[in-house]
Amino acid sequence: MLRFLRNKVYPIGIDLGSSSLKMVQLRTTESGLGLVAAGKRDVPHDIQEEPAQLQEWYIRNIKELLAEKPFKGKRVVTCLPARDMLVQHMRMAKMDEAQTEKALPWEARDKVPFDVSQALLRHVIAGEIYESNECKQEVILMAASREAVERHLYLIERTKVEIDYVNVEPCALVSCFAHLIEENKDKHSAAMFIDLGHVCTKVVVAHGTKIVFCRNVRIAAENIRRSLCEKLGVDYFQAVQYHTRLQPQMSPPKAAAPLAAGSKAGSSGCAVAADPAEWSPDAVSRQSRVDEIITQTLDCLSEEIRGCIRYHDLLFNSEPIRNVVFLGGQSKNRMLSQKLARNLGLPAQLGDPLGRIDPQSRTGSHSDVPPGETHSDWAVAFGLSLGGVDAG
Repeated sequence: MLRFLRNKVYPIGIDLGSSSLKMVQLRTTESGLGLVAAGKRDVPHDIQEEPAQLQEWYIRNIKELLAEKPFKGKRVVTCLPARDMLVQHMRMAKMDEAQTEKALPWEARDKVPFDVSQALLRHVIAGEIYESNECKQEVILMAASREAVERHLYLIERTKVEIDYVNVEPCALVSCFAHLIEENKDKHSAAMFIDLGHVCTKVVVAHGTKIVFCRNVRIAAENIRRSLCEKLGVDYFQAVQYHTRLQPQMSPPKAAAPLAAGSKAGSSGCAVAADPAEWSPDAVSRQSRVDEIITQTLDCLSEEIRGCIRYHDLLFNSEPIRNVVFLGGQSKNRMLSQKLARNLGLPAQLGDPLGRIDPQSRTGSHSDVPPGETHSDWAVAFGLSLGGVDAG
């Protein structure tokens, strides 16, 4: 029996990202966790906003990765993409779990942009609060239209795999680092996870492993690149080059590497970018213009995240956020992460889900995980596989 537990294989975590597809499967070993297989494919830019083509691309590439990599079995855990999921905080009367679930559709009817009778509703009870001397509960609603859910299930089923369950990204992000949180002496302290994605920034706050705040912020890499196109008069691929040029090569940290000591930043607003005439080559260099455009977008994102911090700290004033963990593909752009860390004024670090994985299992023909860098962009896929805690 003990030998069986040491060799447990988790389900395959499938992350259908806006700019890439990632698949990960983990197993237990005598020393901890090992990597069974990991596959990645980049989504071509010209189909990222074409739902029908994107679906066919996902199906084809999932099948190819299943054939090319030594994944064990066909059990998978997936999650609805952030673009299909509405995240909304609500305050409800204090009641037990069964009553909350029954009351949720009624409470959510004015909070979602679709018919709640044709929606999938999930929730997390963040905690108790007092409002007008009345005890209420803070509830995080996660909702998706039935059409989006059925489209997602149809996509996965066409790849001939077996769906264990459909998770949500916030839970996957926290699951990815649950082992580190449990081992921390301050395991109940508040930490903010910021997933810097391609079209959306996900903000999650957890007290230990308990999620107490979630929000999807619609400011991300795509906003920066489109601003570069508009302000500099360049095409999209040139904008990508300007954007990624800020990203120096990084060596893998021995532990989660700090990004900033946390000096307090002044308040910055979300002013609209200046008139393009001000970006004349005679006034400033092109690189300075690129940096200014990126800084303006990051200032807007920083202000949105600071609003998340204020909301959390108002609800849980006895447990303020102590640190930030950056995740997602854009977090690997160290300069961008450092700018955000300085703006937020909190200690910050890059999260690496491979920190617990047996080093010998990370690389080889079975794995598309690149050696020699942080792996913060793999967090959702790793969390989805690890989330299959009941896998046999």
